[in-house]
Amino acid sequence: MYQPTDSDPNRIQADRPHRDRVPLVWVVDDDDDDQTFIEQAFGVMTPAVNVLPLTDGASLLTRLNESETAPRLIILDINMPGLSGFDTLRQLRSQSAYANIPVVMMTTSSSPDDRDRSLALGANQFVTKPNTYTQLTQLTAGFSRQWALS
Repeated sequence: MYQPTDSDPNRIQADRPHRDRVPLVWVVDDDDDDQTFIEQAFGVMTPAVNVLPLTDGASLLTRLNESETAPRLIILDINMPGLSGFDTLRQLRSQSAYANIPVVMMTTSSSPDDRDRSLALGANQFVTKPNTYTQLTQLTAGFSRQWALS
């Protein structure tokens, strides 16, 4: 397994223990309303989770390269302008420093082909965006349990 060193310019602190800081979830979605709803759902179900909204894949990749703290979870939409979620995931997984960051593809698509492609590219999970806020809060609570966010 890749272990970043202090001299590595792509170093990100993904493997450092997380007990001493608020977990980060980065939400990459070009829809502002979806970002807001997801952030609110994490706030209701797991108040200790800090959500960083990003509008596209390029912003995610840039922010990862600039950040000293890795997110505990990335929620990535598929259909975005510029880099699609697929292209973003491909680039993310091609960089060993980010290979172990969990990525959930959360999209309006329910296509088995999109699911298969997401998982083949290295997504940890594929979910269709829920239709109600109640369903969204249940989903974020599940993410919190599954990815040990709280």
